[in-house]
Amino acid sequence: MRLLLINLERAPERLAAMTTRLDAVGQSFTVLRATDGRCLTQTDRARADGWKRRWITEYPLTDNEIGCYLSHLGAMQELLNSGEKMLAVLEDDLTVTPELPHVLRAIEASGIAFSMIDLHRNFKPGEVFVPCSELFGNCQIGRIGYTHMNNFGYVVSRQGAFRFIAAHRRFVHAVDKAMHRYWANGLELYGLSHPVVSNDPATASMIDETRATRPRFPDADALHWRLARMLSRGTDSIRKRLCFPFYAHRGRRQRAT
Repeated sequence: MRLLLINLERAPERLAAMTTRLDAVGQSFTVLRATDGRCLTQTDRARADGWKRRWITEYPLTDNEIGCYLSHLGAMQELLNSGEKMLAVLEDDLTVTPELPHVLRAIEASGIAFSMIDLHRNFKPGEVFVPCSELFGNCQIGRIGYTHMNNFGYVVSRQGAFRFIAAHRRFVHAVDKAMHRYWANGLELYGLSHPVVSNDPATASMIDETRATRPRFPDADALHWRLARMLSRGTDSIRKRLCFPFYAHRGRRQRAT
């Protein structure tokens, strides 16, 4: 399986660090130049659906969030253009374990049907992991609960890439949230019982460069928008909790067939 590393051209130190880490575990990779939030066009910015976003938050997506979204869409399009069955995608601020190459080979050889398999875990308080099948040894693939987010590393299938791109010509959420909304996007998402990549806490997030200073929507405090956000968030919270038992059951059943 090919591994694609998303890297901003203005961050050569991140590429150097990731090259050292991936070389150390014997994992080859190719580089995808990320879409830089500092260099967006008006067409790029128009991909973010500000009208729909007002229903969930008082803040528009930042340029860096849009650039990140476009970078991951670009990685998925790379898979579709290549004719390959699946592709591993990593961001450039990670640490990796020596098991990474073994896990990628095992996923490729497993015959498992999936949209995306996360290679990381958040391990938030209360995070649920429902084992669905054994990948090898004590490493299992399973469903991860609705607290799971971030986009550090994953394997995406052709089916998953096609479906995600087709459904997100325009987008509302940040890309990690959009990918993990199983109750809304219909993707077959899985994670690992033992993650093989994790965020490097010593590397500052470039997404956070502009979050602290981003402006709110001009009419964010209007009563109708405050009520709309309350309704949207409440409905979403109920949906994801109600859907999870069925989502987990479907995962176990699919792995058993």
